[in-house]
Amino acid sequence: MDEKKFKEIIQFAIDKEIEAFNFYTDASKNSKYSGGKELFLSLAKEEEGHRKLLENLNMEKVSQKRIEKVPDLHISDYLVEVEMKPDLSYAEMLRIAMKREEKSLKLYNDMMESNTDEDLKRLFTLLSNEEARHKLRLEKIYDEEILK
Repeated sequence: MDEKKFKEIIQFAIDKEIEAFNFYTDASKNSKYSGGKELFLSLAKEEEGHRKLLENLNMEKVSQKRIEKVPDLHISDYLVEVEMKPDLSYAEMLRIAMKREEKSLKLYNDMMESNTDEDLKRLFTLLSNEEARHKLRLEKIYDEEILK
C-alpha cells in the first residue's frame, strides 16, 4: 500500500475516534446520573486512547496486543436509532451509544476486510475488537438497568 493511501486511512480512523471522544464527552456532561457521567467519561478516555494509538502508530506494539473474541449480545441490533437532542434520558443515551459502537465495529470490520496489507488488517482487527468491547459493555448495562 502506498504511503499516501495508508495515511488517508489512518487519518479517517483518527477522525472517527475524535468524533467518538466528543460524543462521549458531551454525553457525560448531559447525563443527569453520576453513573452515566462516569460511564461516558470512561468511554471517552478509551476513545482518546484509540486516537493516540493511531496517531503514534507503532505496528510492533499493535502486533503484540492480544485480541480476544468478544461476545455480542445483539441488543443494539433490535433498537431503533434515537436522534441526539437535549434532555435525553439515560436509556436513550445508552441506545445512541450502542448504535454508534455498532457502526464503529462494522466500519473497522469493513476496513479490515477491504485491506490486503497484513499490518493494517491486524490494526483494524484490534480496533474492531475494542469497539466490540464498548458495545458489549453498553449492552450489558442496558440489559441490567433498562430491560430488567
